[in-house]
Amino acid sequence: MIVPSPEQQSALDRWGIEIDGPVDDHPFAWWALQQGRHVVVKAGEASARVREAAALRALGSGATAVVAFDASLGLLATERILPGDDIRPLARVDDDAATRHVAQLAVLLRQDQGAGDLPPLSEIGAAFAGARDSRLPDRLRDRAEGVFRELIATSGDDVVLHGDLHHMNVLNAGDGWRAIDPHGWVGEPAFEAAALLANPRGLVEEGDARFMDGRDLAQRSRRRASIYAEVAGLDVERVRAWGFVGCVIAELWMLGSHDLVHGAPLAVAEVMMETL
Repeated sequence: MIVPSPEQQSALDRWGIEIDGPVDDHPFAWWALQQGRHVVVKAGEASARVREAAALRALGSGATAVVAFDASLGLLATERILPGDDIRPLARVDDDAATRHVAQLAVLLRQDQGAGDLPPLSEIGAAFAGARDSRLPDRLRDRAEGVFRELIATSGDDVVLHGDLHHMNVLNAGDGWRAIDPHGWVGEPAFEAAALLANPRGLVEEGDARFMDGRDLAQRSRRRASIYAEVAGLDVERVRAWGFVGCVIAELWMLGSHDLVHGAPLAVAEVMMETL
């Protein structure tokens, strides 16, 4: 198991935090206790922790709270959401209900926001600057870039965005749902639905949906967009447009990071493009 560095351990000692064990599948995250209070400690890339801390502090009361943070060490402690089950099991039996809960959480996240030093959503367009790849059709990529630029040019009031509000980042807090692991952007609220519309992981038991057939998800995504827009008070066409852009950008990121096309977001984007 990877352990905190001596400098990080010194900070944990000052905060009164004791590591309890590693978080599964997260090499730089640990379950911990602070005077009997359950917390989560994260390290890893310092710039990512700085951005995460800024987003959590700026988002509304629907986000997990920052317990302690040291920017120089890239060390972040947050409250642990308990019981902590994510919303995937609900999505598998009632996708509409799960979508409503995520939309309600998105509304909560944009209420009573604080200031945060976070990048503008326009920077997400850097994904289109990468090399072209035959596995992602040029017509789809070019259309997505055009829609993206139009959305940025016509966006209204900006808010702090979680930026990755999919099923696995929405946890049961006992009395409601809370958000963890934000990317952190500043942009229009309709973008917040993009991760949900592109995410198939609520539909598969094991959580790995890299090669699932995306046709069913494409049908669900249109319904998710309608429910999300109604609950969050947003224009459904802009929600769908951001969903389309988000699907293509997700595939561009997969190509850049893993040299593969996920498949499900691509299938959703193909269907969405027909109706834009």
